[in-house]
Amino acid sequence: MAVFRSMVLAAMLAAASWSASAADIPGTITILEGEAQIFRGMSRYVAAEGVRLALGDIVETGENTFIQIELGDQSALQLGGISRVMINGGAGKPKPERWLYLMNGWAKFSGAKRDPKADAYDLRAPLFEVPPSPGTVVILATPIEVQLFVERGEVRLAERQKTGPNTPVVLKSGDTYRRKGAAHGSVVQEASPDFLAKMPKYFRDTLPSRMDRYRDQDIKPKDAPDFGYADVELWLKAEPSIRRPFVQRWKAKAFKDSAFKAGIVAEMNSHPEWDPVLFPEKYLPKEPPSTPSAPQPQQTVTPASMNPPPSK
Repeated sequence: MAVFRSMVLAAMLAAASWSASAADIPGTITILEGEAQIFRGMSRYVAAEGVRLALGDIVETGENTFIQIELGDQSALQLGGISRVMINGGAGKPKPERWLYLMNGWAKFSGAKRDPKADAYDLRAPLFEVPPSPGTVVILATPIEVQLFVERGEVRLAERQKTGPNTPVVLKSGDTYRRKGAAHGSVVQEASPDFLAKMPKYFRDTLPSRMDRYRDQDIKPKDAPDFGYADVELWLKAEPSIRRPFVQRWKAKAFKDSAFKAGIVAEMNSHPEWDPVLFPEKYLPKEPPSTPSAPQPQQTVTPASMNPPPSK
């Protein structure tokens, strides 16, 4: 009996240890059909099943690609072709922040199996935010337009505004939210036939978790060709809170890669925070104008012809 208790205790400790370590890993690629790449630091890598992602990683998918990323809080993110997302986080109160930033593309985000003890991920995009919830949403987004369909559950979406507080929008299962530009979005109680026809086929099913397959594996991504300005242009031109950290991340690249620097300089109006980094001499303190010295009094010299003759 004592041996049985020891075995049970060991299994419980192992499970707890795995749960804690999984929560520390922002995400793991558990399904990949097609090609995808990971931007990490100043490098680009080829994505593969089993690769563990890190905070700050940008994942981009190729055409006709499907990828599933299982996150540390047991929520799941799926991406279709030509999609871009960044996994990030920061120091928050009382818990560290964890969030995904969807720049564009097809995405399906499900929190149905979310671990309440882990730091939860919310979903952010240029036009909206979705806080952690047990619901499932399917999204087709660009930086200026979005369609969001609630497949399951209730979702409390926050409509982002350029000025002032976000506008709350409560969505129920079966609702579709649409928004374009700065105008307020609209809600209808169905998904359009065009939206459903274009939706990636993998999004139509609920796929099982595959984390167990990669529990004890540490698969490293392979190196990909170096990236240029055009490859990350959307990120460099994103909203200030997203793009500004890239100055520190890619500053060294800009100094050693003349083509990358030239791209930044050509579009400097879209990311002016790079100007003082690339041209620090323009921001040096200006020397005060020199003060002209006071004129010295001139000595009067009497011509020799005007001097009186010496007395005899």
